Amino acid sequence: MRHVAPLAVAAVLLAGCGDSAGPSPRATPSLANGETGTGSAPAAQPGVPDGGVAAGHGADAGERFAQRVRGRVEVPPSDRTPPLALLRLQTGAEAVVHDSPVRPTPRPAVRLTRPELRATALIRDADGGTGRVRVSIVYATRCDGAERQHAAYFPPAQLETIRIAPGVRVPAERVRSGRVAFPPGCTVSGKAFAEATNAHSLESFSDPIWFEYRPF
Repeated sequence: MRHVAPLAVAAVLLAGCGDSAGPSPRATPSLANGETGTGSAPAAQPGVPDGGVAAGHGADAGERFAQRVRGRVEVPPSDRTPPLALLRLQTGAEAVVHDSPVRPTPRPAVRLTRPELRATALIRDADGGTGRVRVSIVYATRCDGAERQHAAYFPPAQLETIRIAPGVRVPAERVRSGRVAFPPGCTVSGKAFAEATNAHSLESFSDPIWFEYRPF
């Protein structure tokens, strides 16, 4: 495992619905495929499948992301079903959406048109209630022959367990957005995914969206 260097880029938190519950019980969240680095990205695809509506798992993921759920639900005494996790990534004028669970075979990487990444994570649990949702971005930059590993989390990781008492009314859905700006003139590759935790601390991960950026 390579050491994750301090971010050499600006990571800016965008406006979102926010989370009333705290972050998850670990300093660095485990990646959706169990790795701690960017790994090897699949070959990039020139365009976005499904007409830019929802890449990765057909139009269904994009439709589920668009069909927002409002209101609050009462946390039940117990819950055995994990929440739904969705991640929407802007590639430029288009958007890619992946949902949970993680698939065994990664999709081809998408190409970003600008040196930045904008992503929105969504958690939905209409029967058990939501706890927290996080945007996780893990990537490598290659600048003038030097390669560095980076990670950005929105919200930042902290040591705190998500568990909400039965009877408390919590949102059925939460949204969190994040933006990472890459250094100019650098090649970038990595992946982004949503980490969703419900009121009973059950977790789901969206299938990672692999991405690449090339300045030329």
